[in-house]
Amino acid sequence: PAANGSTYIPTDYALPYTISFNNPTSAAVGEIRLVTAIDPDLDARSLRLGDLKIGDINIHIPARQAVFQGDFDSTAAGGKGFVLRVSAGVDAEARVATWLLQAIDPDTGEVLHDALRGLLPPDANGKASGGFASYTISASDTAPSGANISAAARVFFDATPPIASSTISHTLDADAPVTTLTVASNGNSAAGQPTYKLNWKAADDASGVKHVTVYVAEDGGDF
Repeated sequence: PAANGSTYIPTDYALPYTISFNNPTSAAVGEIRLVTAIDPDLDARSLRLGDLKIGDINIHIPARQAVFQGDFDSTAAGGKGFVLRVSAGVDAEARVATWLLQAIDPDTGEVLHDALRGLLPPDANGKASGGFASYTISASDTAPSGANISAAARVFFDATPPIASSTISHTLDADAPVTTLTVASNGNSAAGQPTYKLNWKAADDASGVKHVTVYVAEDGGDF
């Protein structure tokens, strides 16, 4: 965050986002769908899926995947009695990312509709359970400094109306700071060693400059 209250994000960086959700019903659900539109100043083709959590189920998504589909069988003894089907990915042309999470009945191959068996059942105290989906995405090469980057999502539980998340916004700082540096001879020290006067000025068009570090090298050596 900058002194003016704005929160800045850099360009050429995989920005991490997480969509969190909680089951608003008093029963398990058979299907959860998450949808998020991609801001025009983000590069839709840079989106990479991250890990998922649905209640106490953790799903690791292989690195650098823009699209993922997989079935995770939990029908064995002691399991949850369904197959978790995950279909997730980005439509770069439509600029929309979607996650479809389904509890599949192993006997019928259809989505479960069972108050006790499915995704995000209430815990023993009746408390709603939740989860999250994560992803990373980078700013577009053409996005200018000062661009407002916004993100929000909608969550669908079975056939219930969509639940809209709050919107988070950040400001893009696309250009690096510019430093002007001058060095002038300042005569010799009392010991006869040459001394120099060094002046510098650093400026940034968006987030500002927090600090400057000065390095020195002698005779072409390492700084």
